[in-house]
Amino acid sequence: MKHLIKTLLAAAVLAAPVAVQAQSPIDTDVPLSIVSHPLKTRGTGFLAAGFGGGFIADFTIDFATNPSAKFNDFLVWCIDPNRLISVPGGPYKYSAYTAMSFANTNFGGANGYNVTVGDMKKIVGLVADLKTNWASYTVQQREDRQGSIWSIFRGQAPVLANTAGGDLSGWLVLYNGQNQTFVSYVPEPADIALLVTAMGGLALMLVARRRRA
Repeated sequence: MKHLIKTLLAAAVLAAPVAVQAQSPIDTDVPLSIVSHPLKTRGTGFLAAGFGGGFIADFTIDFATNPSAKFNDFLVWCIDPNRLISVPGGPYKYSAYTAMSFANTNFGGANGYNVTVGDMKKIVGLVADLKTNWASYTVQQREDRQGSIWSIFRGQAPVLANTAGGDLSGWLVLYNGQNQTFVSYVPEPADIALLVTAMGGLALMLVARRRRA
């Protein structure tokens, strides 16, 4: 139930009008604390950079339609190998962007590369693939994907050259130019609407069973 509430809240904030979502940034004062690092991996071509992958974090974003939306124990993914963060650590101060808005800024890797929309699509595609298939991938497969994420963010040729681009809808970027840059996926409102409908149907079934009993 705890995770469902978080997901419903995330969907609510993304249900805001497109014009509101397109603001860049969404919030310039996002406190973020790192809780743990469960999806930990090195990146091919970046062994000296240490470990990236998925971190569990607590952060709060002020949205125009829902001030002070809290995301506790939420998965965020490292996309920059040359900026550091402590585990546990924080709070760090970030700015929050939609992935599309971030791609339209002049921000990017610590090496000065300006990330494009095409780059962001490849990055979120790789992150989605890696976190979805984490358990089934070998150590090398994880490292190849994380290394490709880092390479693309720095404007370099990725290990996995034929990387399919992902849909940027629902992806947020947390950036401050000093610590690791993160992406995080928030489910689409339509997906949550289906979940809510299904849960409503299940609740009605349970009530009906209780009445029959």
